Amino acid sequence: MPHQQYFPALRHLAPLAAASLLALLGACGGGTGQDPADTAQASEASDGTAAATAFVRRTASTSNTLQVGLALPGFPHKFDVYRPAGATRAVVFLHGLGGRSFQMARDLGLNSVMAPPTMNTVNWDWLTRNGIIAVFPQATTPAGSTLPTWSDYVQSSGQDDVGFLKALSASLKAQYGATEVSLSGHSNGGAMTARMWCEATTAYKAFVTLAAPMPSSSFPSPAATCTPLVPAPYHAVVGGQDTKLAQFFQAAQPPSAEQMAAGLSSPTLAYEWSRHYDRSFRVCSEWPALAARSTANAGPGWSQCGGRVRYTVVSKADHPIASLEQYAGQRMADLIAAFVK
Repeated sequence: MPHQQYFPALRHLAPLAAASLLALLGACGGGTGQDPADTAQASEASDGTAAATAFVRRTASTSNTLQVGLALPGFPHKFDVYRPAGATRAVVFLHGLGGRSFQMARDLGLNSVMAPPTMNTVNWDWLTRNGIIAVFPQATTPAGSTLPTWSDYVQSSGQDDVGFLKALSASLKAQYGATEVSLSGHSNGGAMTARMWCEATTAYKAFVTLAAPMPSSSFPSPAATCTPLVPAPYHAVVGGQDTKLAQFFQAAQPPSAEQMAAGLSSPTLAYEWSRHYDRSFRVCSEWPALAARSTANAGPGWSQCGGRVRYTVVSKADHPIASLEQYAGQRMADLIAAFVK
């Protein structure tokens, strides 16, 4: 099957001005708060790097622990760790452009308030049931901007985000006893997750992107899909009515008749199909077929490489996580946990 017939969306992407993408991969959030009952726990993390170092002595946790505002030596990023008793698997969740770490936790149902977490607001039941240490890093804000962002090729934070996320994974394994660490992100955070699959694949076990394209290092010019360092699992979830991604794909070639018939009804969906097509070959030398699709999540979906490479379209969903969940009939936290398991 000729590869080029599934790569038209890249060939015709016009170089778009960066300004037109400021609304792409967006998120928002705000607010502060602290529960008095958490004073002792929060004080452990008040000095950032020192708190992370001190945690080395407590790798065998027998109770739920929450740490906020941690940092790693050499990086300005802060991160929060929601650790249920006995958990040894970790998932790092990346928020979108302009977002906050606690907002990502709220969107996924792991923090009940749109504010920094407390012991009383964390969804310990879900974390315990899934045996997952949830980690929420905060992106940095570049000079001249008010929007925290990840350096995903579309945006630039001015920081070494790849280096930070590699160091974070290593820290979770060495200091928190995590036997495996996976990475997931929404929007700008999802595109950063895609970049990590390309450049730092060995740092994470599996990768899940929500409402995010897989950009290339030559952005805004089109380029071939990257080859990961190792054949790691990858799951892309995209809403069929995503209005933010539609701004990015205004100049892309419309889907072919065959793609339309398969449920890829927009340039956005056709573009990500071409990436899925390539990712499948990169991971297990398998070429996916448009006709071999399922409709398990209220839209077409493809699963290759024994389920290790997936592309899920939620046909009626827009950009937000809440919209993906509404029309998929499934919590995105559950989807992520099931894939990285």
